[in-house]
Amino acid sequence: MSPPPALLGRRPFVLGLAALAAPRLASAQPSPPVTVHIDEPAAGVVAAGDTVRLVATVTPASVLTALVTVHGASYEVPVRDGRVEQTVVVLPGTNRLGVSAGGAHDSVTFRADGDPVDLVVLLGWSARGEIIDLWVREPDGETVKWDHRESAPGGRLLDFSSDAIGFGSQAYLRARAAPGRYRLKVHYWSDGARTQGRDTTDFDAALERLHAIDARLAAAPPRDEAAALAAERRAVTDRLDAWGRPSGVQTPLHAEVLLFANTAHERRWRFDMTAQRTGQLQTLGEVEVTSGMLLDARRATP
Repeated sequence: MSPPPALLGRRPFVLGLAALAAPRLASAQPSPPVTVHIDEPAAGVVAAGDTVRLVATVTPASVLTALVTVHGASYEVPVRDGRVEQTVVVLPGTNRLGVSAGGAHDSVTFRADGDPVDLVVLLGWSARGEIIDLWVREPDGETVKWDHRESAPGGRLLDFSSDAIGFGSQAYLRARAAPGRYRLKVHYWSDGARTQGRDTTDFDAALERLHAIDARLAAAPPRDEAAALAAERRAVTDRLDAWGRPSGVQTPLHAEVLLFANTAHERRWRFDMTAQRTGQLQTLGEVEVTSGMLLDARRATP
C-alpha cells in the first residue's frame, strides 16, 4: 500500500535534515614522507684509516631508528633530532654505504686509500638495551675483547655506536692475518640487567674493582694476599652475574667475516645466532684461514 501523498512530499525534507545532522568526518592528514640523505662521507676518494664518520639527515624528526648497511652487514642505529651519527669500517678499495628508514634510502660509493686489512669481522644486531661484546680468539690463543682491545699480532676491536649500549655493531680487524682458527664468541647481557631496578653505577664499580684485582694478581703478590684477592674476585664476578639476571628478550645477532675484501681472493663467512642466556659467553662460529689462502692472496699483491 502506498504512503499518503503528504508523507511522500515530506520525505526529501526529512532526509535532508538527517544529512545535515550527520557529523562530518575530518579528512585524514597524510603522514609526511620519510627522507634520508647521507651528508658524510661524500662520493669520490676518501682519505681514511680503518673507519670513517657517517652523518645522515632523516626527516621527519619522529623517526627514531635507521638501518645502516656496509660490507653486506646491516644493523640498526639511533636517529636523534633527525640525525644519524656513527663510525663505520672502511676497507681499502671501493666501499658502498647505505642508510634506510621508513621506506626511504640513500647510499654513497667511495674509494678509500689505506693500508690493506686481511681479516674483518662485523657483528651486528637490532635491539634495545642489550650489552653485547664480541670476543675473537686468535690462532695463537690471545683473545681480543672489550677489556683487551689490541693483541700483540695486531688484532683490534672497534665500537661504532655513539652509545655503546643498545644499538650498533662491533668489529674485529687484523691487518695481517696468521694461518689458523679464529673463534668468534659473544658475551651477552640482556636488557633485564639494566631495567630491573639495578643501578648501572654498581655494575661499573664492580668492573673497576675486577680490573684492580686482576692487575694486583698479575703483580704476583704474597700468597696470603693472593688468596684473599682470589676470594674477592669470585665475589665480584658473582655480583656481576647477579646484576645480569634475569634473562630478557632474545636478541638475533649476525656476523659477516671478510678475508681479503675487495680483492680477487675475497672470501666471506656469515654466522647467525640468537642470544638469550644473559651473562654467558656463547660461541658464534669459527673461521679457518689456511696457509694456502694467505700465500695465494699475497702472491697477487703488487
